[in-house]
Amino acid sequence: MKYITLHETTSEYNQVKDSLAKPQVAYISETNKVEYQPYVDPSGGHQYVEIGGKKWATMNVGASSVTDAGLYFQWGDTVGYTAAQVGTDKQFTDLDYKYGPLDWGDENYGMTKYNYTDHKAVLEASDDAVHAAWGGNWRIPTTAEFAALGTATTSAWTADYEGSGVAGIVLTSTADSSKKLFFPAVGYAYDRNMNYVGSGGNYWTSSLNNEEIFYAYQFQLGNWGIVSGNSAYRHYGCPLRGILDV
Repeated sequence: MKYITLHETTSEYNQVKDSLAKPQVAYISETNKVEYQPYVDPSGGHQYVEIGGKKWATMNVGASSVTDAGLYFQWGDTVGYTAAQVGTDKQFTDLDYKYGPLDWGDENYGMTKYNYTDHKAVLEASDDAVHAAWGGNWRIPTTAEFAALGTATTSAWTADYEGSGVAGIVLTSTADSSKKLFFPAVGYAYDRNMNYVGSGGNYWTSSLNNEEIFYAYQFQLGNWGIVSGNSAYRHYGCPLRGILDV
């Protein structure tokens, strides 16, 4: 990793600037000293692609490749499960939901956090599974950020991404076609079963449905395209894609 490098033109620098280390240097007036801190990669080693001014992770939390499903999480829970654990180690019903179960006779429908009483509309860091898994400034995107991603890209369904046999959506930046993201169609978990694997994918956003608080918003994809305005029961198990604030 380079700490000092020479570039002849601004264009040349812009092509490589994201890969350059940027040491933290600060002047302390009280002591008349310059303090230097070694460079710390804010991504924590997780790869990302910048599209629409946001840095998006290239793979799901818990995944080993861009085509891997990774882990499935209930909304607001930082513990994830593989598809193989669904129905055995985790049921994904309202009865095993961290902030449940559902109670239709309760003013908050049994939701003990993120409800009409506490007025919390976006997941806090302590309940953000992306932040819990990757640390730093990684987090779950809001529904507005997913919507902006859709606006900044074109989408194309593939039944066999790069020969992997995995179906999903490829999002390509309208500003720079070399920047792409693949979201595998890994379905979602609900009531002891996996659903729509290979034909759709439901990714959690960090945004609560304020009108029906037992729901949270999702980024959904299928061979019909993408949508970020739909919501689902918070106890569903869905994959997560992170966004990095730097």
